[in-house]
Amino acid sequence: MSYTPLPEIFLEDLKRSGPGAGVELGCGEGRFTRLLTAAGARPVCLDRRAAWAGTIADVVADARSLPLREASVSLLVAAGLLRHLWPLPGGLACPTDWIRCLAPGGALWIFEDEPLSHPPAARHFRDAMAFLARVAPDVRRPLLPLATFRRRWRANAPGQWRHGCAMNEFAPDDVEVLASLLEGEHGSTDSPGARLAAAIRRDGLSYGHYWWARLERPREDQA
Repeated sequence: MSYTPLPEIFLEDLKRSGPGAGVELGCGEGRFTRLLTAAGARPVCLDRRAAWAGTIADVVADARSLPLREASVSLLVAAGLLRHLWPLPGGLACPTDWIRCLAPGGALWIFEDEPLSHPPAARHFRDAMAFLARVAPDVRRPLLPLATFRRRWRANAPGQWRHGCAMNEFAPDDVEVLASLLEGEHGSTDSPGARLAAAIRRDGLSYGHYWWARLERPREDQA
């Protein structure tokens, strides 16, 4: 994921919420957290894995059942997370629970990479994520299209959603690591993973576009 440049409306929400008022769900090793920090935010970081597993989590919890009081958070962010949750039990209900935690006037933000067919470098990223999801479904998931989100999650979490797309400014920096992972340990040049690795080395790798979705919880005087 890259998710840069960040949407202006998101930066406005960060500024309005204050430096330490936000919660980042599924923070992992902190790639998106660094973007938030660079923008002046100091979010509370939540992940289901403890710090010893490589995360920077302040709170260890499952994002499908947040240990947060109702209406207690002014900004809730999930970047590259929803794709991992939706196939799991309770995954479709996540946005509903997340909205429960928002204070009146608070905003929920979801960021995901958009799978593309063109250019080839973006298609290879999409196909690599799908390949890894097949061989390691416990840790990887295919990319989540905006159209799928709108069809499935917005039906479960109705409200005044806003969404948009932007081109990622940066490309993945671990291309050779990914290509080697796709090839596996057997050294075959004719396996699906090896063919995809060869295409990545030939055409490069790109995140392509990302999409965002935003839902603001109405204030009491707007409800």
